[in-house]
Amino acid sequence: MWKTILRRLVLMVPQIIILSILVFLLADLMPGDALTGLIDPTISAEQIEAMRERLGLNKPVHERYLDWAGNIIRGDFGRSWNHKMPVTQIIGIRIWPTLWLSLLTVIISYSIALPMGLYAGRYQNTTFDRFVNLYNFITYSVPVFVLGLLFLWAFGYSLGWFPTRGTISAGVTPGTFEAALSRFYHMILPAFTMGVLSTTGTVQYLRTSVIDAKTQDYVRTARSKGVPMDKIYSRHIFRNSILPIAQGMGYTITGLISGSVITETIFTYQGMGQLFITSINTRDFTVMTALVLLFGTMTLLGTLLSDIIMIFVDPRIRIN
Repeated sequence: MWKTILRRLVLMVPQIIILSILVFLLADLMPGDALTGLIDPTISAEQIEAMRERLGLNKPVHERYLDWAGNIIRGDFGRSWNHKMPVTQIIGIRIWPTLWLSLLTVIISYSIALPMGLYAGRYQNTTFDRFVNLYNFITYSVPVFVLGLLFLWAFGYSLGWFPTRGTISAGVTPGTFEAALSRFYHMILPAFTMGVLSTTGTVQYLRTSVIDAKTQDYVRTARSKGVPMDKIYSRHIFRNSILPIAQGMGYTITGLISGSVITETIFTYQGMGQLFITSINTRDFTVMTALVLLFGTMTLLGTLLSDIIMIFVDPRIRIN
């Protein structure tokens, strides 16, 4: 298994190289550059051109890519034009709020989806099953920005149950228990928004898997031997139905980290998603390209993590 994992990691190298080329070219095709809109209008055109020459912005695109890629190999992602600090330092600050938000989202999502999908499949065509189908239809149809704004208005502004912006309350001392509670309190509403919308696929997969499993031969055999139905569902049907969900768990975790852009923007949550939108608006190309490359790499790692999880969940699967 370890040889296969190492081989998969080696195969990711050309994929990341291709991804880096596409990311750099797409960023280069954007109108303007890092100095556009950020220069004092009293500065002459000659001075602006001299700054571009000094920063290497006038080099051919292939030379700029080689310089950029070479710096990344050395662990240098450049310096942010907007924040005036190294990109690695900015991402290091913003990645932890996004990681904790994604973890809480996964917990909420599976806490809702697993019981709904399993019991909807068991009690097929009942009132509860019809409610689950309606729930799936709504969560599949509603965009994240609509549900986010609705929750923000209802639970933030109208009821005042949760904060409406930021990651921590003002005046709280960082590193204290009060700060940890404040961060968790700020995570609940955006995590619940993403968690509700990410349950649709899991609920539907589980419901369908349970319905299919009820017709399998091993279930008929267990029934003929007099095994109680609760034990059949808990030890056979439910366990086998969860396998497809476990296979996609790794991709779900890494996908949430890169897919929280809209939610973090709506709730002004200071994570990597909001940083990505800010970098686009301010033409902060060093931050933008680093984040896209990071998101793409995490997606590749997510597929590998899903395969590893599947090996431990289902002992019948072995990677040779």
